[in-house]
Amino acid sequence: MELDEDGSAISVATDGSCLRNGEQNAQTGVGVYFGPDNERNRGVRLPTALEQSNQSGEVAATLLAASLAPQKTRITLETDSRTTMESVTKWRQRHEDTGYILQSNAELLRATIGRLRMRKAHTLFKWVKGHSGHPGNEAADKLAAKGATSATGDDLELNIPTAYVVTGAKLQSMTQKLAYHAVKARKDSRVKPRPRTEANMDRLISGIQAAFGIILPEASIWLSFRSRHVSRQASQFLWMATHDGYMIGSQWLRPNMSDELRGRALCAICGECETMSHIILECNAVGQETIWKLVQEIWSHTKAEWKPPSWGSILGSACAVFKTAEGGRRSATENLWCILCTEAAHLVWKLRCERVIQNEGVNFSESEVTNRLYAALQSRLELDRRTAAIAKGGKKALKPQEVEQIWLPILEKSELLPPKWVVNNGVLVGIKRGR
Repeated sequence: MELDEDGSAISVATDGSCLRNGEQNAQTGVGVYFGPDNERNRGVRLPTALEQSNQSGEVAATLLAASLAPQKTRITLETDSRTTMESVTKWRQRHEDTGYILQSNAELLRATIGRLRMRKAHTLFKWVKGHSGHPGNEAADKLAAKGATSATGDDLELNIPTAYVVTGAKLQSMTQKLAYHAVKARKDSRVKPRPRTEANMDRLISGIQAAFGIILPEASIWLSFRSRHVSRQASQFLWMATHDGYMIGSQWLRPNMSDELRGRALCAICGECETMSHIILECNAVGQETIWKLVQEIWSHTKAEWKPPSWGSILGSACAVFKTAEGGRRSATENLWCILCTEAAHLVWKLRCERVIQNEGVNFSESEVTNRLYAALQSRLELDRRTAAIAKGGKKALKPQEVEQIWLPILEKSELLPPKWVVNNGVLVGIKRGR
């Protein structure tokens, strides 16, 4: 569009802040600082309808600054977020060409770019290092922090005239991946959630809060099932269990089922209608109780707090939070908890299926269950070692040092292991048994 600058120029500092970032009850604040005692200074809370995150706050701050600044005045936006700065400059064309399909802040980012395009003067961006004493950045940070603590979300104008907003996506920029996500998003918006899934997810959210003290959004929990510390088989089990997709319990009580099939709804040992919670936490058949006692014994070697088995602590184990005395995260401990719980829960399910289907209801012995658990964990340890040995690097690669930090506390005679034992397949290692 044609520029019509008035010859003046100002600098505006922007920042975003988020309380409980990544959790379901996160609150995002937006800070815009024009100068001392300036009437345009703002510290507002992001509307709850938008994604609550630090990045959302940074983008919203750019949008708010562009809206508040005089339209004919050249402005320099000072931000400590390279991602935001590059999203509206370096990557703007790509975002518009692909229709913002893979952008989590699509609505907010589209409105921000449109608002910048509406201005009749140049808008410049300047990156400043955060929390380094920069006066404007520090002031904007305080305004954002204040906004995040507001009781309710403030209004943020996202309706931009269509002349300044690019809609749709370019056909030449479309890929199979983008098309898949676009079609899936449209279909998902018309599909009603399954009541069983909603009920299980609500239990999972409250269970994770009770076990680990955090409230996570559903998206974070679904994503945790695909953690690199969850095996593919265990991941499928977690997904199916949350959807209540296995043919157990009330699934056999459908109207079209015969009396013989309806009898499968009851647990042959306990006489109760089977649920996944009953199978992995409550059943009196030899299996679940023995396995969780063994897991507790193994866990005792970490010296970390034991979390009693529950729907949240097991199915939400990839979201586990363990902290040091100083409040720092114990990542290796969290990852070990994830591995132990997911492998144990999946084994409980497999043993139940073998007992009911293959063994015609005959219980396993205590020693059989014990050996099966240690074999499963040993197999998982060897898988992690092989994965680390052939890893080619990258942020998502499982590194030997990481494998060592995760497994070392529960390995037999760990103090005698040679250097680089993780990648040396000639070194035999085993899981400690008992205290």
